[in-house]
Formats: sequence, structure tokens, C-alpha cells
Amino acid sequence: MKNRTKAVTAYAEFPMRKLVVGMMAVGITAIFLTSFITGANVPLERQAQSKKSMKSDEMAAVPALMGRVQANPKDEEALLELAELFSRTENWEKSLFFWTKALELNPDNLGGHYHRAYSLVELQRYEEAISDYEFILKVKPDAYQAHYYLGVIYKHGLNKPDLAKKHLQQALATSPKDNDLIAEINKELSDMK
Repeated sequence: MKNRTKAVTAYAEFPMRKLVVGMMAVGITAIFLTSFITGANVPLERQAQSKKSMKSDEMAAVPALMGRVQANPKDEEALLELAELFSRTENWEKSLFFWTKALELNPDNLGGHYHRAYSLVELQRYEEAISDYEFILKVKPDAYQAHYYLGVIYKHGLNKPDLAKKHLQQALATSPKDNDLIAEINKELSDMK
């Protein structure tokens, strides 16, 4: 009778084991599929979090820089840092504000004019951006980047192909060393034919 009880118990446990093993297999499969499906977005989520983290890290510097500007409104270095910070975070209104404040202190800062013009382009304030690029060309007539950006503004922003072509050709005439830019200028010109 003892052997018979063992046999019955073993027989009864066998389907139970199958059921438990089967449930475990289903559970493991569900976990695998869930992690596979949601895991496909992990690189994008990490990239977005990384960007968000980078922006928040950069923005952490704002209070200290603003404190410096409040203490000394002529702190050109702090104004430039704020302008660059807001440019990197694509806050174009604030970027423009601080580039303008920095240029009020040092109107000969060509880099400041380039950056302010770029902020203006991003805000689609093309006429004001043109003024900055023209200022750069008065100071440095062979500034091929200024000619290039003027060409792009006239072509894409203001739909003035003749002026666009003139500036793009002038950019090439300065013999820039930047092969990528040369290719881009040639592409812009070939699109106009």
C-alpha cells in the first residue's frame, strides 16, 4: 500500500509539475517579450534623457551667471556665457537678448555678431540677421561664412534668388578651406539653376 501511495503521489505530482513548468515558461516568455518590445525604445529614451540631463546641467549655471550680471551688468564674460548657454539649449529669445547685451558692451565682437545673427535666423527675423552679417563683411570682407549665411537667408528665407546667388558665389570666390561648406555652397547654387 505504501508503494501504491508513492506511485499515486508521483503520478499526481507529474501533471502539477508540468503545469508549474508550463506557467514558468509562459511567464519567462512574457518577460522576454515585454523587455524586447519596451527595450527597443531604450536607446531613444536614454538619448532623450541624456539631452534633458545635459540641458538641465547647463541650466544649473544660469542662477550663478545671472547673479554675476546683476552684480555687474558690464560682466561681458557672464553675458557671453549666458548667450552661449541659451543658444545650446535652443532658447533663441533669451540667446538673442544676451548676445545683444554682450554686443552693446563690445560691438566689435565678430563672434557675437555671428551668433546673434544665427539666433535671429532661428527666430525668422531675417532682416535683422542680414544687418549682423553685413556688419561682419564690412569689418572682414573675405568672411565666406557671412556670405554663405546671407545666401541661405536670401534663398530660403526671403526668396531673393539673385541676391542669394551673388552671396553664394562670393563665398566661393574667397576660396574657403572647408570642403563640406564648399560642397554645400555648390549644392545651393546648383539647386538655383
